[in-house]
Amino acid sequence: MAVLTGQANTGLPWHNGDGLDVKFPSYYRNAANFVNRPWALKTFGSTKQLEIEVDLTQIPTGTTWATADSNNDGTSDSFQEEDPYIPANASVTKVTWVTTVAATGGTSITIGTYQQNGTTISANSLMTATEGAIANMATIGFRIYGNGALLSTSAGTAGVGVNNAFVGITTNGTFTAGTGRLIIDYIDNRLSDLFTNN
Repeated sequence: MAVLTGQANTGLPWHNGDGLDVKFPSYYRNAANFVNRPWALKTFGSTKQLEIEVDLTQIPTGTTWATADSNNDGTSDSFQEEDPYIPANASVTKVTWVTTVAATGGTSITIGTYQQNGTTISANSLMTATEGAIANMATIGFRIYGNGALLSTSAGTAGVGVNNAFVGITTNGTFTAGTGRLIIDYIDNRLSDLFTNN
């Protein structure tokens, strides 16, 4: 998982000795802290969406970006409880990457699913290194469709599994530039919000 510079310098939320979340208002006021963080987009109908504004230069080579430091050692290794996720047993229907700054320096990315504690469900279930090759992100506006195992069009394709699935991005090579919008479409197996009070 990606190495961070420590809570005192970054203001990242962390767990204290009592197991309580410690959060800093200044962290949430700084928009730069929300790069590589998922957002749930408001949609209507059956399909729901997550979006992540990705900056590949902030993900050290060979590491998977996560949003929380579960054991307070300065390394992000898990996901925060309030992070948007793909609900358990949901079915992912589409993963789209649109390049906003041309990627340079690295070789590829993979995008996968993880449990909240950082345990890997599948490191390339949403996008494999083949689709995530740097050549496919080399020009602004280039679009990539993920083709990981969760996106098969075959009958009987599996959902995300019995755990809520948090999205993690892994880099291969050192990216010196590269940003993009990652949008994940999924169908929740629970009743739509239109029919519930949740």
